[in-house]
Amino acid sequence: MTETSLSQAQQTPPDAGPKTSVLVVLESELVRCGVVSLLRTVSGVGAVWACSGPVAARELLAEHRPGIVVCHGSGALAPPLVKEADSSGARVLLLLENLRLESIDEEVMLASHGFLMQSELTSANLHEAVTRLERGEMPLPAGLARSLMVRVRGTSPSGSPRKISLTPREQQVLSLLAQGLSNKQIARRLAISEHGVKRHVTNLLAKLNSPNRTLAVALALQEGLV
Repeated sequence: MTETSLSQAQQTPPDAGPKTSVLVVLESELVRCGVVSLLRTVSGVGAVWACSGPVAARELLAEHRPGIVVCHGSGALAPPLVKEADSSGARVLLLLENLRLESIDEEVMLASHGFLMQSELTSANLHEAVTRLERGEMPLPAGLARSLMVRVRGTSPSGSPRKISLTPREQQVLSLLAQGLSNKQIARRLAISEHGVKRHVTNLLAKLNSPNRTLAVALALQEGLV
């Protein structure tokens, strides 16, 4: 397939705050153009670039260093693209065609910063996802959260339940994580430093044996910790 690229520079009013630039990397021209059109209506989005394949994506990442990369979670393109996007400092928003998590590479899932269902794509949903990513939160459809919980149950050892001991402060942080708050928001809520929140989150991930916040919250829900 011939790769295509599309750049769109939105004019930012002088009094407007900084806007997030977005790179859309999707093979389907129909879906790609649809996502770009919707992103143009999102107030927090500035420049938008789009392409269909890895060569153009690599060039656009290096040249423009977008704040967000939108791509599909499955397919051969996903693992190297997500790795390169993460290395460039971009946040990865995975566009999912279904909730069959077995079709998504584990490293892609863990390295991504947010998720959207392709069937639920609207300008409102994209606006919410971009806003949450900017806040350091993780956009996560309810259906995907349930699927993650099913996966956690399926990988948990059978037999006696695990005993997970949390300090009162870790319990507070976990509860706020489950509400989707970012480290900065948790720090404000608990009147502690952001560095302190990061330390508590690291401890929680270790105690819950989870590689990221999403699976940690899913496991905590299953274990009745929140």
